[in-house]
Amino acid sequence: MKTYIGYLIFMCSLLLCSCQQTTSNPRFYDEGVSQELATLRKQEIKELKYKLYFSIPEQKSVPVNGEITIEFNLDAPQEIILDFREKPEKIKSVSVNGQTARYEFHNEHIILPEKNIVEGKNNITIKFIAGNQSLNRNDEFLYTLLVPDRARTLFPCFEQPNLKATFSLRLDIPTEWKAVSNTYITKEETKGNCKTVTFAPTEPLSTYLFSFVTGKLEHQEYIEGNRKISAYYRETDSKKVAQLDTIFKQVTASLNWLEEYTNVPYPFAKYDFIILPGFQYGGMEHTGATLYNDTQMFLSENPTPDEELRRTQLIAHETAHMWFGDLVTMNWFDDVWTKEVFANYFAALITEPLFPQVNHQLNWMKTYTAASLSEDRTPGTTAIRQPLDNLQNAGLIYGQIIYNKAPVMMVKLVESMGKEAFREGIQEYLKTYAYANATWDDLIQILDSKTEQDLAAFSDVWVNQKGMPIIKFEISDKQLTIHQQDPYQRGLNWPQKFNITLCGTRDTTIEASLTDSLCRITLPFTPTRILPNTDGRGYGLFVPDNNSLHWLLEHWQEIDNETTRQAVLMMMHENYQAKGIPNTAWMNALLNGIHCEKNPLIASTLTNYLSSPLQEISSAERDKIENELYKLNHSHPIPSCRIQLLRLLITEAASPTMIQCLYSLWETERVQQLNERDYTALAYELALRIPEQGKEILQTQRQRIHNPDRLRQFDFISRAMTADTLKLDSLFRSLLQAENRRIEPWAATTLSYLNHPTRQDYAVKYIRPALEKLTEVQRTGDIFFPRNWVGALLRNHDSEAAYKEVEAFLSVYPDYPPLLKNKILQAAYPLYRKYADKKK
Repeated sequence: MKTYIGYLIFMCSLLLCSCQQTTSNPRFYDEGVSQELATLRKQEIKELKYKLYFSIPEQKSVPVNGEITIEFNLDAPQEIILDFREKPEKIKSVSVNGQTARYEFHNEHIILPEKNIVEGKNNITIKFIAGNQSLNRNDEFLYTLLVPDRARTLFPCFEQPNLKATFSLRLDIPTEWKAVSNTYITKEETKGNCKTVTFAPTEPLSTYLFSFVTGKLEHQEYIEGNRKISAYYRETDSKKVAQLDTIFKQVTASLNWLEEYTNVPYPFAKYDFIILPGFQYGGMEHTGATLYNDTQMFLSENPTPDEELRRTQLIAHETAHMWFGDLVTMNWFDDVWTKEVFANYFAALITEPLFPQVNHQLNWMKTYTAASLSEDRTPGTTAIRQPLDNLQNAGLIYGQIIYNKAPVMMVKLVESMGKEAFREGIQEYLKTYAYANATWDDLIQILDSKTEQDLAAFSDVWVNQKGMPIIKFEISDKQLTIHQQDPYQRGLNWPQKFNITLCGTRDTTIEASLTDSLCRITLPFTPTRILPNTDGRGYGLFVPDNNSLHWLLEHWQEIDNETTRQAVLMMMHENYQAKGIPNTAWMNALLNGIHCEKNPLIASTLTNYLSSPLQEISSAERDKIENELYKLNHSHPIPSCRIQLLRLLITEAASPTMIQCLYSLWETERVQQLNERDYTALAYELALRIPEQGKEILQTQRQRIHNPDRLRQFDFISRAMTADTLKLDSLFRSLLQAENRRIEPWAATTLSYLNHPTRQDYAVKYIRPALEKLTEVQRTGDIFFPRNWVGALLRNHDSEAAYKEVEAFLSVYPDYPPLLKNKILQAAYPLYRKYADKKK
């Protein structure tokens, strides 16, 4: 009752304020950070500085005490609204301009009345207990991860990307621990068991880019010319640690490339990186303290070309962010894609000279185009640019569309205006908005001045609208007709160019330039068949005429040009996903191709594509194909393909004969090309497939693991391999509690094994309660976790019962948050593909 009366009094005071002040708006006090509040604060707050102190105890169960001083200037006194997403009792004291101040705490905001605020310089000092959500506390280390709106879970602040500030940090840590932050250490003092570390003030940063890491960490330095880079890590395998030399060189190459292209020297104090076990993402671009996932950086002794390229692209991606995202930052998180588009676009360019032997147009299609199509084909697809009314939903904007469709779009924009004009525009953009914020429209305005093309119209279709075109082809005598269809019947046309190969008495390549829904091209001869998009520049669902499609299914592997081979393989895959190719025909096309493929990147694509049709065939056919793939794993001329085929069998094999083959392989560890993670994954699968030996298998595998971080991971995940349904149910219920999802990659993997294909019938009952928890998962987790949660939950289900569970959940919540609903629809795409037609 006291809480209710207090709430009424507070709301009445807000109404009174709204009568007295024209600037007041009830949306200012919403949970999260409303766009209205952010707009007001951007107009009023100037010269922002944060001075932060944290006392980090060695035991992760002991609270972290903190203190912050926030300094800023105002043109006139006004009410101040700070963001702090923690319990009010964690605020210990508040003083304003040297005086203890009264405040209101409401909807995750600390509200300071106007009477305490002065014109000009203001200082707010708050002592508090830091929130644990974004501290990522482990037994011997912790790291902060504050993107997109998690700074407010750690300390009180103005949480919005366009209020850049300088950060000054001081830490008290155990003497044996090291500390890393955005800037250099200026002072270290040790007293007893405590070490005080003081860091220099940062350049102007958004709150999501502030970070520190502390713990028991190893350290190496690398010097090249005037550049010094430090690496921090916990890996104990000396062979993996030896890879740091390659990593250092690729970081340096990325920095050099970007400095030369942008004509802007590296804009921050230092470039250090920290490689962490259990890190939620591939990497995170904190200036001076970039975080990386250990499995992405420390590769096995026999990495595949995909793995090596992926690591280099990741390094280049995070390094590109120093200019695109850190130096120039989006104004609001609806434009978060603007930093990701540049990071991936430039990552591809940076990677090219580092791997001169690779077909990079082929790799572009495989890396970016394919990933974008995988989400764009689903009912949960989105536009690249999505509206965002409140920062608390910013994490839901992330996905394959902003990471991968955006760079596909950017390539087309650059093609339209020319590479040099684009580069001039980028250099002007960086100089104009350095250490500040910009929107996509700001960039388009600059680029528009460098070209005669209508970039605004181009942007409206490619950036502001969801979906991809369906592009169909018809041949009649010497005329080719191309139909471009909008799958959502909005009448949209996606301007783009791509090559078409005409096959007949001779082969000829022509370029198609689509600007309308209908394109007619007069041909030099009447072809017997056509191959659409043979250079891979095009984007969408390409549907060739029936004659051409039938020929491709039988003969695609005979195409000499590698780029064309990858392009038509991807085109057929999209037609298979759209139910334009029967399962058996697609399986045969893949098997015919993988036997003779000589390019490791195409062979990798084939292996990935085999997974889906394998699940659709009969047991007898599956046994035969598994045996064929096992033999091919021994005989294929490409070493990386042999590894990938074996990894496919580890996750997909179902026949008793193949399970025994894999058990023998695991028991003897005779395949040296497999790494510890592979053997651990195989142990998990064997424990599920041979439950009577599960306990023994897991015990043996545990004895093989020596790194303490990987042992903790194994102990967490291996609980899902039990055959005891009571223990399974208990484990599932534990994942519904936020404190048990703290290390998100482990939690998602555990949920995936709880929903393993062998448990589909039993695990259907997990779908509804896990979906019911999704809003909480979004609130308590990091940006990719809602997507990873529903993916882990649904990816192994293919039953109609599972489809009905998803449909029932969505029907109960017709007004379910759209951004979150999209994540469900994306993850449930295989179920909708299989069963949605039955509903009609």
